[in-house]
Amino acid sequence: MIFAICLVLLGLSGLLAAIIPTYQMCVLHEQHKGWQLLMSMIAMFIFGYIGFIWLLLHRPTATLEMIVAAVFAGGGIFVWLVTKMSRHTLAKLLQTLHDKDYQANHDLLTGLPNRNRFYTQLDMMLANTSNTFSCIMMDLNEFKIINDTLGHEAGDEVLKEVGKRIAYVCPPQSLSARLGGDEFAVILPNTNSQLASETALKIKQALLQDIQFEQHRLAVGVSIGIAEFPRNGNDRRSLMKSADIAMYHAKNHHTPFTIFGSPVTAK
Repeated sequence: MIFAICLVLLGLSGLLAAIIPTYQMCVLHEQHKGWQLLMSMIAMFIFGYIGFIWLLLHRPTATLEMIVAAVFAGGGIFVWLVTKMSRHTLAKLLQTLHDKDYQANHDLLTGLPNRNRFYTQLDMMLANTSNTFSCIMMDLNEFKIINDTLGHEAGDEVLKEVGKRIAYVCPPQSLSARLGGDEFAVILPNTNSQLASETALKIKQALLQDIQFEQHRLAVGVSIGIAEFPRNGNDRRSLMKSADIAMYHAKNHHTPFTIFGSPVTAK
């Protein structure tokens, strides 16, 4: 009898141990009702194992009881192994999907959202025509000189530091992105162009401090253009074109930033 009870307890231990990975799978994949059903079945099995132990305590143990006890032991261990391996496989799969989604929507060098993510967010903002927002386009000045004289490794360090500083000074609700090369952009929800100019000045000031690369101190300038929705464009193409025009005006006239359509732009 004692040996049979030990076998059942071994299986019961497996069922109890299976509760944790099963619960974790419910959390990882909460939309799938199968894991919740599995959790309920494990709970019923546990009551069944406890009931069988009670029977073993109140009746003689024969060959049949020993066989059933062995089956219970194997069943509990099997459930634990299956749930543990399933949890590992599911977690690995979800991590792979997360990594692919991150790579599809983020710039791998700076960690900022990339052009694809920027377009998606911009289209979402444009779909809500009741709210004003601003789009900032930026281009680093003389960045090609850094690449040509110190190499692409220095250029990459500059881009990473610039991306970090831009993200730091922008408001929490904004989206900062690297569109490619030395071109960056920011979406500022619920912000008109005058308020966006405050963020533009913060970005300009954040980049005034030299960037250290090995024994070199690199100075990086930036040209910034600002466009406001819907005043300067009511779709992605027109809004970004307005911000681009303002940005190139700032570059050509050596101004900290330019708001599209402002008197300064008309010069």
